[in-house]
Amino acid sequence: MSRSPARRLLFGGSAGSIALLSAPTTPTVATSLVETLVALPITAGGNAAVANLCGVLQGLEAGAPPPARGTTGLSVTLDDGLTRSFVVTPPSGAHGLRELQACAAARFAALYGESAEQWRLAADWQVTVPFVACALPRELFGALEELAGRQRWRLDSVCPALIRVWNHVQRSIPADGWLLVGYGQTLTVVHTCNDQVADVRTLHLPGAPDVAELEMLLEQEQLRTPVPGDGRSPQALLWAGGADWLPAAATIVGLASRVIRVPVEAAAGDRSAAWQLALAGACG
Repeated sequence: MSRSPARRLLFGGSAGSIALLSAPTTPTVATSLVETLVALPITAGGNAAVANLCGVLQGLEAGAPPPARGTTGLSVTLDDGLTRSFVVTPPSGAHGLRELQACAAARFAALYGESAEQWRLAADWQVTVPFVACALPRELFGALEELAGRQRWRLDSVCPALIRVWNHVQRSIPADGWLLVGYGQTLTVVHTCNDQVADVRTLHLPGAPDVAELEMLLEQEQLRTPVPGDGRSPQALLWAGGADWLPAAATIVGLASRVIRVPVEAAAGDRSAAWQLALAGACG
């Protein structure tokens, strides 16, 4: 008797859409093997985007068939515009997770002018080098937990697009330069220097940018983050994500440039940003 291949659920969420997919449990997933269970536009509400998304999650009924064995795992990838990512520089002599968490919370408060109490902070905690911390609204995390519990799914991971992509392309990130993660109309810019993260910014684009607009954006980033004289390698650009506007040019503003698609297989033009974010969850 033949058996159907093991599958998992992939959820993608942005300010304007959600998508829930069923996909094989393989590292590389062809779009022809992906089943779309839910694909919904939602009202993009600016500051109310998280509340709108939580409202949709509360009423979501996917009707996904249970697997023959085990528990259905759910991987969630969220648009960077729904989260906050920032660089934390640990204090000299820092040791222990609690001290690093307190440092991240203080950095969050300094950057955003509010307490981190209503946010879940996560990071690849480091005591000797700067690291990226990500903050997810507790309201949104709670809505995802409630959805998983109601559907009897196992919540395997909840990641911003930046972290999902970072984990997939980590070996290709320039030691000196930029990683630029694009989905929909969100672009997250990570500046690296001497193989360390120096700065992170998430930009909300008014529309799909052309190459000239991206060049202008990069020139502005270069002015914001001047290159020190002791850089160990030439500056380079790595574009990653699912947006169809990611540039294919080999050189941009005089810097070597390349693109890595995440998901690997380019989606059809009618695929939403949420669909692309969901499929990126198959990358790990």
